[in-house]
This record gives sequence, C-alpha cells and structure tokens, in this order.
Amino acid sequence: MNLLKNIVISIFLLSFNPFLSSEVSVEDFFKDSEFSSVQISPNGKYFATYMEAKDTSRIVIIERSSNKIIYAHSFGDDMFHGRYMWLNNERIGVAAAKRFGSLASPFEIGQFLAFNPDGSKMKMIIGDVTRKATRVSRSSVGRSYFTMVDMLIDDDEYFDEDHILVNFYEKSYPTLFKVNVYTGKKTKLSTSPAQRGDILLDKNRVVRAAWGENNSNQNVFYYRDSAKSEWELHGQYEYGKGTITPVSFTEDSKNLIVMCSINKPTEGVCKYDPKERKLTEIYRHPIVDVANTVWQRGLEEPIGLVTYDGKPKTVWLNKDASNGRKIRALEKTFPGYVVREVSSTIKGDEIVISVSNDRDPGGYYVFNTITNELKDLGMNRKGWIKADEMAEMEPIKFKARDGLEINGYLTRPIGEKTNLPLVMMVHGGPHGIRDYWRYDSEAQFLANRGYAVMQLNYRGSGGYGKDFLKAGFLKWGTTMQDDLTDGILWAVKEGIADKERLCIYGASYGGYAALMSSVREPNLYKCAIGYVGVYDVESFTSVGNIPNYRAGAAYLKQVIPEDKETRKAFSPSKQVNKIKANLFLVHGKMDRQAHFKNYEILTKALDDIGKDYKSMVKDKEEHGFVIEENRIELYEEMIKFLDENIGAG
Repeated sequence: MNLLKNIVISIFLLSFNPFLSSEVSVEDFFKDSEFSSVQISPNGKYFATYMEAKDTSRIVIIERSSNKIIYAHSFGDDMFHGRYMWLNNERIGVAAAKRFGSLASPFEIGQFLAFNPDGSKMKMIIGDVTRKATRVSRSSVGRSYFTMVDMLIDDDEYFDEDHILVNFYEKSYPTLFKVNVYTGKKTKLSTSPAQRGDILLDKNRVVRAAWGENNSNQNVFYYRDSAKSEWELHGQYEYGKGTITPVSFTEDSKNLIVMCSINKPTEGVCKYDPKERKLTEIYRHPIVDVANTVWQRGLEEPIGLVTYDGKPKTVWLNKDASNGRKIRALEKTFPGYVVREVSSTIKGDEIVISVSNDRDPGGYYVFNTITNELKDLGMNRKGWIKADEMAEMEPIKFKARDGLEINGYLTRPIGEKTNLPLVMMVHGGPHGIRDYWRYDSEAQFLANRGYAVMQLNYRGSGGYGKDFLKAGFLKWGTTMQDDLTDGILWAVKEGIADKERLCIYGASYGGYAALMSSVREPNLYKCAIGYVGVYDVESFTSVGNIPNYRAGAAYLKQVIPEDKETRKAFSPSKQVNKIKANLFLVHGKMDRQAHFKNYEILTKALDDIGKDYKSMVKDKEEHGFVIEENRIELYEEMIKFLDENIGAG
C-alpha cells in the first residue's frame, strides 16, 4: 500500500513539475499574429494597429474615447499593407503591398492611400490605383518607391497639416516632393546628388546631406551649407570599405551625427564636422555594430543606441532626456523584458511601448509621461502563448577552427541541459542578415518538442562589422559551412548535443547551407531540411528576381565566385552522391527568389542516383509559405521527420 502511495505521489509531482513544459499545439506557434504594431495618433485620440488575416491584412482604427473600432481598411484578398502612419491628427496613410512568400516582408508596390479615421475622404495620393500588383517591383529586392521624410506636424513655423515631404525613387536620383495629403498634388522641391540613397533635412526643413551610390557602385556622401549652396562630395568609398551615413544634425545644426565605419571594424556613431571634414567618435562597440537609435520627440540628436552582443543593450547618450529616464524606469517594471517606444503623441505626453523577450512575443502598453500611468492595451502579438511554457534563448560564443569568434544562440527544452538531439537552424540572407535574441516561433516550437536549437551568426552575417561580413564573401561552400560544423562540434564537446542525433535545417540560404553541409560533412548529420533553398549556384545567379535587378546582379558578382568549377563545387545539386543524410525538401512553385528551378534541379539529381527524399511542394506558395494551413502542415511534417531521424524521445 505504501509503495502504491509513493508511486501515486511521484506521478503527481512529475505531472506538476514546473521545469517540464507542456506540449503547445503547432497552430499556436504558427498561426497569424493578432497585433503586429500600434501607432497612436498625433493628438492621442486614436490608435491604428496592423492585423493580419489568412490572405490579407487590415489597418484597424480605434477611437479611444469610446474604445470602439470605427474603421478597418483592407486592400482586398491577396493584398497586404506595408508601412502605415499618421499624416496629421485626422489623416492616416497606408502603403499597398504584395507578399512574395512568408520569409520576406510584404513588398510595397508604389501605391499610398490616405483616409480619415472613419474611412472617409479616401484618396490614393501616391501611385496609380488602376495598376496591377502582379509583378515583382524593384522594392522586392530592397528599394521602395518612396520614403516619408517629414510629416510637417511639429508645433513650429513649418507646421502644415495638409502636406508631407516625400522622397521618390522613380528615377536613379531620388527627388523630394511636397505632397498634399488630401488631393495628392505634388510640388517638386529638390533632387539628390546621390543615386538610390537618402537625404537628411535640418530643423529648417532644408536638405543639407545626401548619401547613396554613384555609377561605379561606390558609396558616396554629399553635404551643403544651405539651400543656395552647391553640393560638395564629402566621401566616396568602395563597397565593403565602410560608409558615413547621416542620422541627424546636432542641436545647433552645425555638425552631423552619423553612423560611421570608415577604417573601423564595426559601425559606430560619430560627430561629423563638415567644415573640417573630421569625424569624432561618440560610441563604438568592439564586436557588434550599432543596431538601432533611440529618439525623443523635440530633440534633434538620438538619446540612445542599441547593440546586440548576445542580449540587447541600450547605451544612453543623453542620460538627462526625459524619455530615457521613463524607459529605464519601465524596464524595472518589466524585468527581463525589452522595452521600446514605438510611437508617441506630438506633445510626447503619451507613448506606446512594446514589451517582449525571448519567451514572450510581447504586447503593447500606453504610458502617460506626465502622470506615469501605464495601461495594458490588450494588443498582444500572440496572446495565446504562455511565457512560462517557452524556453530560454541563451547567447553562446566559440572559436572557429581558424580562430575567428562566432556568436549565436542556443535554445534548449525546459529542464533539459545535456545529451540532447540538436537542430542546427541556419538563418537566410546570408550577408547582412543575423539572428537576434528575441522570441522565435521555430526555435520555441522545436524546443517544445524536445529538441535543442542552435542558431549561429556565421561569418558573412550582418551586425558584426564589415570585416566579419566580407569574411563570408566567395566562401558560401567552404568556411561559411565550416563555422556551422564547428558550432555543432562545440555543442557535442560541451555535452549539450548527442553526436548521434544531429540535424540541420534552414530556409533560403539556410536551405542551401543545410544541403551543402550535408555534402561537406556526410557523416555528421542524420538528416537535413531544405526550405525554399538555393541548391544550384549557376541557376541561382541567372534565374529569378535577384540576378535580374542591377543591384542584385552586382551583389551576386561580389559574393559568389564566377569560376564555373568553383560554382559546381559550391552546388549541392552537383554533389548529391556525397549526401548520406535523410532529406526533407520544401518549396513553393511560385518562388522567384530561390527559384523553383533549384528544387527541380536538385530532385532530378537525387532521382538520377536513386536517393530517396521527403518532399512538400505547394503550387500557390512563393518564398516561404504564407497560407496558414500550409505552414501548419509544414511544421507537423517537420516534427514527424525529425522524430523519425533523431527522435527527441
């Protein structure tokens, strides 16, 4: 009887062990988010929030006095919103966008619609309403058709609630226009001396700094003293040699605050004296680039900087700024969370903040900076996710075989530390992209099912300085793969991973890495999952939207060798006979980035040698699955595949 009692008690304790996580449904991890962002109107009367449905998105307007939805805008099925913003107290603008796969943000198609909070006085103020959104616009590879420069709603002599300043990119040289937010009438103001770049206005709304490219694909930086002055070239740098990118003018408008990486390993923040043409360093991290700037309405210069050396850290430049003091106080209210201001009223008396961390997708609060009242808006990105059921994302670092330090993240199942089945999850890009410490649905899903997940910022990734970035150029099939291998071997040596239960997974370039590492290390991985991956280098550099765009073609020429034999050696499709790992290949037939031809070439090569593989192809999907049912099916099949090959137990 006592033995039975002890067994019952043991079962009871096990079932309520706080260090064991319950299984969360696939749907909860991968269904669409509820609220993706929140913007408060300049006068504080309204909230606008982005909400996504299965095949469209909506910008929802909430009247705060009644706490009721007064309007919800949609561009229709298979259309999404890009940027949205308040243009004045009673006018909001929304950009039309197409989505070419879940792995990319919606691509704006050059149309910008304005309307009042109740949906009245709707007018397409930028673009042609009759234009079909069926092709890949040039924004799909990194350049939008226009950028907002100034809303002209500050309480000063330049206040003009009927107009906004917009930089247009329809030609090589961006052109600044004043645009009427009710009629769309445009008045040309100036043209930038730099191609495909951006501009900076001083507090008098005069364009005095410009940067971008020239005809030789060099980075250039121009400056002038006044609207009547001639533009002067202040910087010209080869790609990869560093840049000067203006951020703001100083409070006295005499100098510039710039992002600076000339002759430095990482990108920092400097003060630039245009008369002396001299840079004075303000802050630079020895390992990582400055990721973001923190601002306070009414001040010209940034009050803080954000870096990601492992977990995010804010460096406060202006410790006396009231918003900075408020944010630091709020961080104490939310220990272990990242607190960021996302929008504010024109007076700055109310700010909307985002609160999130690695285990919590987060939500939004409104904070009154006068009364210090904090209110939960009930607008959570994924409100059904319970933070205590999610796993911790741990920053890690190790030395690669050539001595280069590699940073990344490790997510282990709750309560588990050693001898784990491990999935190497490789980020896409690859260049300029990196993984961050934050909530990651895929990592949390795999950890919830018992798998450790490693995410590495291998050489060539962004965020670690230009030398680290360039270290991956022309090395897709060699040292970039070695970094992944060295990470796996480090985890095995540390006792974290079971060397007999290893799998590699990635999307886009990550899919390439999954297959290429399987070629390069045939005895290391039991399985590999390629999701909308690049598998044939020759095809990738000639077919699809990237090689057909000038900047895209120039990028490929710089990062991928032109020698045919090297390209063959870098192509998993040309070396399938070396692959021992079991394969799961996933692709969308309409993918124009990692073109579907990559999948066809690889699978034909596998069929020719009789190697089996698991496959999932969706006719209407592009670069990443957008349709919710397809996403859920993908991850259900992924877990089955992992369980069969390196089962978590």
